Amino acid sequence: MARWMRWLGGSVVTALALLAGGAAAAGDFSEQALQIGVDDTALPATLALPEGEGPFPAVVLVHGSGPHDRDGSIGPNRPLRDIAHGLAGHGVATLRYDKRTQVYPIAAAFDPSFDVDDESTHDTVAAVALLQAMPGIDPQRVYVFGHSLGAMLTPRIVQRSGAAGGILLAAAARPMLDLVPEQIQRMGELQGADPAQTRTTLAGINEAIRLLRAGEDVPQIQQRLGASAAYFRSTEVLDPVAEAQALDRPLLVLHGALDIQVTDTDWTLWRTAFHDHPRVTLLRWPGIGHLGIAASAEDPLASYAEPGHVDQALISRVAEWIKEH
Repeated sequence: MARWMRWLGGSVVTALALLAGGAAAAGDFSEQALQIGVDDTALPATLALPEGEGPFPAVVLVHGSGPHDRDGSIGPNRPLRDIAHGLAGHGVATLRYDKRTQVYPIAAAFDPSFDVDDESTHDTVAAVALLQAMPGIDPQRVYVFGHSLGAMLTPRIVQRSGAAGGILLAAAARPMLDLVPEQIQRMGELQGADPAQTRTTLAGINEAIRLLRAGEDVPQIQQRLGASAAYFRSTEVLDPVAEAQALDRPLLVLHGALDIQVTDTDWTLWRTAFHDHPRVTLLRWPGIGHLGIAASAEDPLASYAEPGHVDQALISRVAEWIKEH
């Protein structure tokens, strides 16, 4: 998929846990290998389990868009691993897995019907079911923690899986096709790209979006936008705010004040919808960017390229919120 798809962040019916060897101790939690799904569609996964007696609350971590591994690796950073280990250290079990587009990229790329639910939703629903059935996990306290596109899908996943609630980090409130030109423009400016080349690129992107929204064929869409027409049309009906409003379960919505991908425009839409809602907690976190890692207003791209870690205070607040519920 195109590089911006990494930055935006088949259906599995059965979830089967397979312990691969012994659990590797890591401080006050241990890790063990699991598997989501069966046979040739299975996804490798890792469970981080707190030490002590359960049953423990738990979360499934959901990646942003693009072919991510279970750690959400971007450059030298591993934000999903940071979150998994941080929460486990606070007594919350975590399950993270290699994404379908990472494990089976060819199958996804050549399936013309592959959509956003095939990319993330179905597998995460299966992961929730896996956790709910595991010894040592409280099945009534399994949550979904989504980042970027995963955050946009979190209300849908909570609804379909019966999870106890959701945590949304860097969740856009607008359609993906509204974000794409905006992000390309912003990234071009930050990287010092030739303005004329950026305009040319945007003209092609905007024409492809126009054709998609008109229901017409889009020549070479995979090369132009990074995914199929079916995929993007499935994102057009993704409305995370409306799906969150339809839920009857608690949500924690987190926004980094220095996020250059999901901006204050989206944060304002979340605040407008839920500013006084009793089951939704809204937190704008100062000093962090899109990955939950400390960022600089003077050099906002540095947090992608330089080694860092997800803000520990943010992770602690998430753990507190889970335990409060």
